[in-house]
Parts: sequence; C-alpha cells; structure tokens
Amino acid sequence: MTDPNPNRAHHAHHADEGHIVFDRIGKTYPGAAAPALTDISFSVARGEMFGIIGRSGAGKSTLLRTINMLERPDTGRVSIDGREIGQLDEDGLVGLRQRIGMIFQHFNLLSAKTVFENVALPLRVAGVAKQDIAPRVNEVLSLVGLEGKAHVYPAKLSGGQKQRVGIARALVHHPEILLCDEATSALDPETTEQILALLRDIHRKIGLTVVLITHDMAVIREACDRVLVLDHGRIVEQGTVWDVFTEPKAEATIALLRPLRPLRPPEPPERTPQARAPHTSAPNVAHTFATPQPETARHVAASV
Repeated sequence: MTDPNPNRAHHAHHADEGHIVFDRIGKTYPGAAAPALTDISFSVARGEMFGIIGRSGAGKSTLLRTINMLERPDTGRVSIDGREIGQLDEDGLVGLRQRIGMIFQHFNLLSAKTVFENVALPLRVAGVAKQDIAPRVNEVLSLVGLEGKAHVYPAKLSGGQKQRVGIARALVHHPEILLCDEATSALDPETTEQILALLRDIHRKIGLTVVLITHDMAVIREACDRVLVLDHGRIVEQGTVWDVFTEPKAEATIALLRPLRPLRPPEPPERTPQARAPHTSAPNVAHTFATPQPETARHVAASV
C-alpha cells in the first residue's frame, strides 16, 4: 500500500542525518524491579516530527528527558549535532537546555504570574536584558494566538489557552528542538486537534525538530512523520507512521491501535517540500543566552 502523503516518505529518507542520536541507552531506577530503558538506539532527523508511543510505564518520559539531561542514562550516549551531551559541564547544560524547549501535560504555569510573566520567566532567569524581553515574549504570544492575553492570569484561561502559554514559553529562547511530554493528554478531543494543528503550523514556520511522546495513536497519526513504539523499556517497533499504522507487527502496537478501529490511515495536512526539508538556519541561542546561573535558577530554567 502506498502512503498518500509523499512528503512524509521524502522526510523519512533523511532520518539517517541524525539531529538527535540515541546509542544503546539504558536506565534503571534505584529499587526498581526492571530497567526503565534497555538498549535504546535510534535517531531523529533535523526538522522532523517524531513520535514515541507506549502504554503507561513503557519508559516514554524517561527517554524524552534524556534529550535535555533531566534524566541521565546509566549506559549509552545521547548526541545532538554529533556532540555527546552527557559530557557537558553545568554551563554546557545551561546552553543545551536553552536550545531545547519543553511542554508538559499539566502546563506547569505559575498561578500568581500573568501570561506575559510566565512566558518571560526563562528569559529573566537567563539574565536577558529587560528591554529585550518584551519584544520576544510578544512575538511568541502572537505565534500561538494569545496576543490579547498577555496580562491575564492562568486561572482565567481554558485548558487549550494554558497549553498555548506553555508552548510560547517553550519557544521564547528560539529553541531548535521542542519536546512534548503528553502535551495533549489533559485536553478534550477538540482542543487536542487545535493544539496539534498549532504544533504542525509552528513546525512548518520555524523548522523545529519535534519529539512528542503520547499513549494515544490518534495523536501520532495527526502529528508525526515517524513513530517509535516502546514496551517495557524496549523498542518493539519503529518506522514511518504510514507503515506502522497499516502493517503493525508488535503486539504492543496492535493494542495501541485497537481504539482506532476501524482504522483510518494517517492523512496529515499536506506540507510543502520546503517546509519538510531539513532546517539549517535555526539561531544559535546557546551562545546568545549562555549566561551562567545559580543552581536554583538553573533548575527553573531546565524545568521551563
């Protein structure tokens, strides 16, 4: 069967370029009966929307958080642009995390701060000059469709609007990689579709490499180019979304697809070859914002 979206197949051809490369990653938590991750090896191409899916406890969040070293693997290596990030010192990690945005299932907004202040927080923590903060915050609020909400507090926002604030905050440092940790799991189906459409639009405009984890195959179908299936900390299947959906092989994949039966094959909106091509012009914000930070501030920056 032929994938009706040739752009997806074209992009999969570039998967060996390896913007992010995982090499035999292993992780076991103290006291755990089994490893969280075992022998994980794959790569994510520059400018790709890559999905990681698995049931609860499969190791998805642990794997995602090795990309910004919020979780350090016990064995193996994670490399970004050919550099092993586990070897970075504290200042190097600060710079790395400013190149990687992250959005969360439960938004992680500060209730006592306005939308503007929540989005500005990573810039303030990094010591960015006050006169440079407002233009960048207003730019990303416009990008996510929240131009009129800058002075509103989170309690006055809908779930979808809160996640848009989270996305704006993740983009405020001009990242080249965006990590999405179950970013739509707390949203209703209609709002989920809107947030996925927003992520696709941002991906198209900016050329971000996006790594998305979820337990919902419908999210993978709508958003991603390729997908990896985790089960009990191991890769059981990976490939293009089309191939995995139409010819699933692993039991875990078949189980995850079952709620979508009768299966509607993945047919994401058409994307231009230019938008799908590897992105090479992302600004090097690691050099722009690599101001050393005290430990408490560094932790806030890593979390937001």
